[in-house]
Amino acid sequence: METMSEYLINGVAGTLAYFVLAAVILVVGFVILDLITPGKLHELVFVHHLPNAAVITVAQQVSIGIIVVTAVLTSSDNLTQGLIETAVFGVLGLVIQVIVMALLEVFTPGRFRDLVEDPKLRSGAVVASVLLVVVGAVNAACLV
Repeated sequence: METMSEYLINGVAGTLAYFVLAAVILVVGFVILDLITPGKLHELVFVHHLPNAAVITVAQQVSIGIIVVTAVLTSSDNLTQGLIETAVFGVLGLVIQVIVMALLEVFTPGRFRDLVEDPKLRSGAVVASVLLVVVGAVNAACLV
């Protein structure tokens, strides 16, 4: 039987491990989004304050966050196995997001990528952002 201090130590270690893993997945997601969009995404969002870049970035990060949270909640009680499961489903979520972004580029009239650098908030960016969050939520629901 685990003592209270062992429980706390294991709980803190597990929390930190899951947090680090989630942060890595979110950063990788941002890097991937940066690679598939024109320009330097962090500059478009934080220096130039372009609304479409921000909306799409937020949607992608929320979507991946939903997937990671669900993966953590449904993962094994064994820390190592749970971390592996969370990593696998997090990466799968990233792959699905890239596929959705590629499909948006193919099926959106004009060039979807051009929306990112537009200084005016466009309806296409809002719709694409909602789609990314919905895809993330569906992906997360598949984990339950």
